[in-house]
Amino acid sequence: MDTISSLALQGKDDEFYRRYPSRKRLVDSCLERVSWDALCRYASSKNSGRPCTLLGMSTIGGVYLIRLLSFGDMQWIARVQLEPSTPLSASLLRAEIDTMALVRAKTDIPIPHVFGYEFSDANEIGAAFILMEFLPGPSAMDADGGYETHHGQIPTTKKEEFYREVAGIQVQMASVRLPQIGSITRRNDNSFEVGPIPGLEGPFPTATDYFREWAKQAKFPLPDEGIRSSMAGGPVEEIIESIKNFPRSLQNLANNIAGNNDDGPFPLYHPDFYHSNMIVDHKFRILGIIDWEGASTVPWEIVEPPLFLSKVPLGMDDPNNYHADGTPKDRSVIQRLHESGEYVKFVQAKEEEMGLDRKLSTTLLDSNIQGLAYAIKVYRDPGKLGFYCKILTPFNTS
Repeated sequence: MDTISSLALQGKDDEFYRRYPSRKRLVDSCLERVSWDALCRYASSKNSGRPCTLLGMSTIGGVYLIRLLSFGDMQWIARVQLEPSTPLSASLLRAEIDTMALVRAKTDIPIPHVFGYEFSDANEIGAAFILMEFLPGPSAMDADGGYETHHGQIPTTKKEEFYREVAGIQVQMASVRLPQIGSITRRNDNSFEVGPIPGLEGPFPTATDYFREWAKQAKFPLPDEGIRSSMAGGPVEEIIESIKNFPRSLQNLANNIAGNNDDGPFPLYHPDFYHSNMIVDHKFRILGIIDWEGASTVPWEIVEPPLFLSKVPLGMDDPNNYHADGTPKDRSVIQRLHESGEYVKFVQAKEEEMGLDRKLSTTLLDSNIQGLAYAIKVYRDPGKLGFYCKILTPFNTS
């Protein structure tokens, strides 16, 4: 996933490329493949013919090379695909751009303006890319001294107002609801419909259909031997069995899981709703939410709070991490649970202010749903070890 902020002024250093030589090869290949003069000409054509200057520094974010374009008194981001385009990458980029258009049309969520794009390499520039507004601030992950200062945590003095603002954004996002589950597609008349999810397909008319297809395709990334070597003891075989059985069990229980939420409308969901994708100013006010790749409408049972409030659900976790009454032993987990509760209060306040139903806050307060959402999130990527099938126990009503 990419990060659009002051990172365009903070390129990766030599040490990074020594540690990850394959990334250096990708960057060099992309720099050579792309016609940067053609990109500047294209950018000028999208900005009333104003002269475009390509600034020298570049950086990488996920599968993209990111550079700054200058027009004197303004700057744009050029986010260029590192590797040659494929039908899948073109579908993902198209869906991302259409999602951003929907968000801009239906909400007040701050997002960068998109000025131009190409979905494939079949153009004079020689790459798929997107040109968008440069947001002049760091991500909330990098702000206020960055990771070295606060280890990725929101500074305590900034948390309350930051959480309140994030909650307002999530409420608006979840208020965008469509009749099916899938990626966003913009029609020629600028209306929107639901299309297939790249890499999963659909669109899905019900949550049950979605869960069954997800389970059918789900593959855990680690082989059994990799799990055994990484655990080096403990209930290894129980973990392996739970991981193997999770997709089949989910498929069998899909209808129970969806329950009253089986039919639409379904909420819009940002799959990487994390503070690394929230650009802020010096007071931690949010300037924009970025990286909408992979966004789609989803079952309510997929919706989670921002990922900086995520925690391993009790049923999936090591029982030794908890006291007999089920309370966590780790103080940081206790603190995160408290902050999650406060966050939901901000969500409820925003729902009331906007005159909305309580579906989002109800979903976030349901520990069974949140356990399932977490398990589905981490099963395929990164492949977190855990007792997955225990997450499904509350849904087994037979």
